[in-house]
Order: sequence, then structure tokens, then C-alpha cells
Amino acid sequence: MRLLFVNPTHPFTPHISGTRAWRFAEELAKSGHQVVLLCATLNHNHTADDGGIEDHDWRKPFVLACDPDGTNRVGNAVLSAPVRKAVTVWSLLLHGGTMRRWATMADTAARRLFDRFRPDVVWATFGRMEAVFVARRVAYAVRCPWVLDIKDNWELYVPAGLRRMLVARTKGWAALTANSCFTQEKARIWQGTEATVIYSGVDPAFFADHTLGCRDSDLFCINLVGGLYYREKLVDFVGGLKQWADSLASDERNKIQLRYLGGDRELFQEVASVGNLAIDVTTTGYIPVYEMAQHCRCCALNVYIAHGSGFHHKLLELLACGRPVIAYPTELEESRVLARYIGGELLTPNTPAAVASELARLHERWRAGGLTGPALESAREFSWAAQAKRLEKVLDDVAKNRDDPYSAGRNNV
Repeated sequence: MRLLFVNPTHPFTPHISGTRAWRFAEELAKSGHQVVLLCATLNHNHTADDGGIEDHDWRKPFVLACDPDGTNRVGNAVLSAPVRKAVTVWSLLLHGGTMRRWATMADTAARRLFDRFRPDVVWATFGRMEAVFVARRVAYAVRCPWVLDIKDNWELYVPAGLRRMLVARTKGWAALTANSCFTQEKARIWQGTEATVIYSGVDPAFFADHTLGCRDSDLFCINLVGGLYYREKLVDFVGGLKQWADSLASDERNKIQLRYLGGDRELFQEVASVGNLAIDVTTTGYIPVYEMAQHCRCCALNVYIAHGSGFHHKLLELLACGRPVIAYPTELEESRVLARYIGGELLTPNTPAAVASELARLHERWRAGGLTGPALESAREFSWAAQAKRLEKVLDDVAKNRDDPYSAGRNNV
């Protein structure tokens, strides 16, 4: 198949928003499909370049990057609040958001490819609505079906008063995919149909045997992973950690390390400093996936602050590591079911006192050698390669049924 994937985040951007579309593009290219990823540039100083597509090695995706919105935002700072609100509503309804320049240029760039690359299916992942608008327009122009992928909560990212209108503005898809049962349920509510659940995958790095290269194996290392979302929840978790650490003798505290792996370093450092933790505290910032996997395998346990309005893809990665996982303060039932299915240990202490109690219990197990173990092979069912096969089937089914009314231009823009 010839596949056009649409996601505004460039795949080399150090942020999770660029991962899902790129990794699936890579896997499908490995399977013999021709894949173009339509995205934004990393910099603002050059436009789309489709040169070389005729000679492209299709064992990997072709990246078609267009200018992002950095030079195109309305100067909202000089506008009154009502006018800013009106501009935002107008941008959402007309272009899907504030990346108006990117949406226009991406549409144009994709159409320029049609004589050299005419997609059989267009797939767009909703994290930004602009991707959905562009995919819909391009698919209509080339008269091919498109698939809407919902990886973020529609209710969280679309203003309440615009949700129904934007559902209407984004009709025309031939199928829906979702990154979890959580977002699948949101699709039932808003898009009114059943989406195929295709989880974002677990990188092979999480299955590698990093344990032989682990340093400081005598440290009880606690990794805090990913976005922190809520200052108050972070404060509570750190408070529980302090309560437990303060109960230990000094020689035991000296063997404890809290390591933050994520981009919210300023918030973490502020809360950790105020918390006055009497243990070693360190941060890494955003790091490559292999380095992250190594840290998550070479530790006693992994922790994340849970956001109740979405599914945490990192849970599958952390479970694969074969270490206990703490989600503070709670998690979705879907996450609990996945942990049981994989055979991992997901813990949800929901108060600082419960955190202290859980850490004390895990620490005792660690001292007895009961926390470390191999990667959980059962998690390979959720690898990028395995989940890409599920996406491939959806796209293949859509391509084979392209004679349905959509390909004649229903719900066009």
C-alpha cells in the first residue's frame, strides 16, 4: 500500500507527540509499504522539500516536513480577551487550530506529490486537530479513504462548546483507530462508532538485557518517569517518600536514589528541594529511548504521576521492564487489566502514608533480592511491530473497500 501519515510533530522532536505516527510509519515501511509522513519542520527557516522521492529507499518512511506555525500566530498578546477567544474558535473551526500556516502548506505539499505518490489510504493521528483537517482535505482531493486515529481525549483537547461542531467538521473517515480502550470509549461517545484499539508499542530496548551493565546495583533506585502534570500530586508523592526515608537509618538512606526521567525538570527540582529529601536526587531530562530503557531496567522500581484523563502509554514500557510500577495516586481499570495480563506489578498507593508503606514493603523485598528480574516477554504482544500488524490490517481493509461512498467524496471539505 501507499500510505500517507499526517502528524504535525516532526519525528526527531524530543517529545512523545512525535512517536506514535513515526514508529508505525517505520514498521509499515519495513513490511513493504510505501509510507510518507507529513509533518512540521524542526526549524522555521525552510519549507517542504519533496525532492528525491522518486529515488527514495522505501524501506524507511519518506518525511515531508512543512513550516510549523511559529511565524503565523496572531499576536494574541495585543488582543482583548473576547477577540482572542473569537480568533481561537475561528481557527479551530476553519483549520483545526492555530497552526494555520502549517495546515495550508501541508495540504499544498501533499497535493504536489500526487503525480509521484498517490496514497491508497491517509491516516491521521489526533493530538492536534490540524492533522485531522489536513488528512480529510488531502484524502478528498486524491479521492481515497482516510482513517482517524484518536490518541488523545477528545473531551480534554476540544473545548466543550465546540466538540459536536468539530465532530461534524471532521466526518468522512472510513475507519477509526484508538490508542487505548479509554480513547475507544471517547470515540463511541463523540464519533458514534467503534474504533479499533491499537496501542502505542513497547520499544525493543525495553526487552534488552541491560542488567549486566547496571552500575550502582547496591542503590535502591526509584525512577520517576514522564510528565508530572499536577504539582499537588507530586508534592504528596514526595511527602510519602520522605516519610519512609526519614524512618530509615542514615546508612540505609545513603543507598536510596530518586531519579527523574522527564521534561518537567524545573517542577521536579522545586518540589524535591522544598521536600528536603535526605536521599540522593538526580534528573536526566528528556533522553533517548535506549537510555531510558536502561535506567528503567537498572532500578528497584519505576513510578509515574497518573493523569486521570488519558491512558499512559509508558505503563506498557515500564511493565515490560520486570520491575514493580507505582502509579500515583490511581490508575484506570484498563491499566490494571493490562498489568495482570502481562504479569507485571502495578501498585496504586493513593495517599502519602500509603506511599510510605508501599515503599517500605518494596524496600524489604529489594534487600532480600526479590525485586529484580528479566524483562517480561509477555509484553512483546504490545511491541511496535506487533501493534503495527493490527494497524496494517485496518488500513488494508479500508484500502480494499475504497469503492464505498466515501471515495466518491462524501463529507468533503
